[in-house]
Amino acid sequence: MQFIYHQQAGDAQLIIKDETYQHLYKSRRTKQAQLLYFRNLQDDMLYQYRQIHIDRKSATLSLETKTHSPNKPKSPSHLILGIIDSRNLQKALPFLNELGVGKLTLFYADYSQKNEKIDLQKLEKILINSSQQCGRSDFVKIECLTNLEHVLSTYENLAIFDFGGEKIKSSLDVPIIIGPEGGFSPSEREKLQNFPTFSTKENLILKSESACIYIASLMQVF
Repeated sequence: MQFIYHQQAGDAQLIIKDETYQHLYKSRRTKQAQLLYFRNLQDDMLYQYRQIHIDRKSATLSLETKTHSPNKPKSPSHLILGIIDSRNLQKALPFLNELGVGKLTLFYADYSQKNEKIDLQKLEKILINSSQQCGRSDFVKIECLTNLEHVLSTYENLAIFDFGGEKIKSSLDVPIIIGPEGGFSPSEREKLQNFPTFSTKENLILKSESACIYIASLMQVF
């Protein structure tokens, strides 16, 4: 763990309790003499705290130093994904966060399971844990739109990741849209026909979450 997330990191004093307390003092058995590093994942600052008092359910920390220490993607990518199984999305999120995705837009495509509900609070928690591990000073911002029409009215310029497209040879500075399992429906393909389309070098069939990781990885290479 590169730092500890706390919403109030930066305050002169922090009270540590609940899950963070359990992690620090039950799981990691943190010694009182140890200095601890915190971020609030909002201001790019790294805060160093000294432990003042530890009891059975909480700990009191005092701010020692603060340093402007941004550590985030220089060219964050933007993925637009038709909603998939929540479990698969949750598994993919840490990889997308580590690979420098700046924004993930989710929408209900024609082939999305309409009973899938997006738990933004749970997804944010996964991303915060990922940033604590990889050291990123922010995390992927998640946006939810209703359908493809909503996507196209919000983002006039985008690229499609699908079969039969060009091979990606350079970084793309527009959002990249990826279909859910089953891909895009015929009516969606008609609406997307005038946008540039890209595919894998080998024209492989990828799961939706694999396609997201593939694109995020490529954007880090170029």
